[in-house]
Amino acid sequence: MRFVRRGIAPLCLWIGLLPLSAGAQAPGADDAIDQIRKLDEIRALDQERIKEWVQREVDSLAALSGGNGRGSLDASPFKAFVARFASQYTHARNTTPFREQFAAQTAGVAAAEYAKADLATTVAVSLARVLLDMNGVEVVSGQIAGLKASDSTARLLSASGLVQQRDVIRKEQSRLGAVIAALRAAGTVESDSRVLGRVYEALAYGNQVQPVLEAYLDIFDKRLAYRRGPAVVADGAELQAYEFFRTRSVAAALNPSQKKELVGRLAVFLRLDAERYNDSTLVPPGDPKVPDLGYYERDRLERMLDAVEEILATLVGSSAAGGEIRKAFASGGYGNRAVVLEQAYRWVGHPTTNQSGALGAAPWNVPIGAP
Repeated sequence: MRFVRRGIAPLCLWIGLLPLSAGAQAPGADDAIDQIRKLDEIRALDQERIKEWVQREVDSLAALSGGNGRGSLDASPFKAFVARFASQYTHARNTTPFREQFAAQTAGVAAAEYAKADLATTVAVSLARVLLDMNGVEVVSGQIAGLKASDSTARLLSASGLVQQRDVIRKEQSRLGAVIAALRAAGTVESDSRVLGRVYEALAYGNQVQPVLEAYLDIFDKRLAYRRGPAVVADGAELQAYEFFRTRSVAAALNPSQKKELVGRLAVFLRLDAERYNDSTLVPPGDPKVPDLGYYERDRLERMLDAVEEILATLVGSSAAGGEIRKAFASGGYGNRAVVLEQAYRWVGHPTTNQSGALGAAPWNVPIGAP
């Protein structure tokens, strides 16, 4: 059984806005840079003038947002700011050098702004949206900086930009290395599941399995520490990572040692999710027999358990056959939750009876119960 992956809601819906076209609401060209846009060579002084234009726009938006206070995401200044940048970036008289430099200077200003811990929400999100819309390699540095923004929506948009640009990023090894390192650092401290899902997705370089594996494993370790703690709700962030590892070419690119490392983490996720799925302490009013997970968490758990079992089956092969979680879903769904847990223990071993599971054997050597 394979669950159909749900689509991710458009980013414009997440922040309550429709996409903006450059010509619909944007004002005309600004005199300060109107002459520069025609040039085939953008010199240092021209670059400084572009930077000044960008900074002036940002400062104006910050003033409308209450200086550098947190502020609120007011739709009108946000839309005007994004539309104004769109009008400059897509102007019909732009030369390619101007457009590239306009994007680069915007990214530079954005990076400096993101370093401010008290950056207004409107400014943080507006800059992230502008860089996302530019969608050029020149803004990657700004999007890397945006991963550290204090506002989660700005981080989400920044990670989404790095997802969009994977094809151009992978062509330059030095840039790719910087992006992977930034995503690795961001993922290990991220607390918002939406953002973390995008970080996982941005790391999914199928032709760079070796370096990104270390990033995934580091993030998995932080996440497992969180999931072992009191906050046990399954938020589904790992679904994006599982989509990467369930690709057979990715599994085939791992050496035996790397497979063992990955299996060890996945075994713990499997056990945690199966136990959460069967958690008898979650009792809704009037029906003490049915755990009250709620539809969305139940759906997330089913998709995660399905994906992890598929990955494990691919990694360990027929020599270490474990449980049959997916068959339990197919035959009874949530009504089979006790069977799902039993099948999970066939993979990782039973923590109460100390019966070993399929992953307890060499070379996997997962401790009984995957603690």
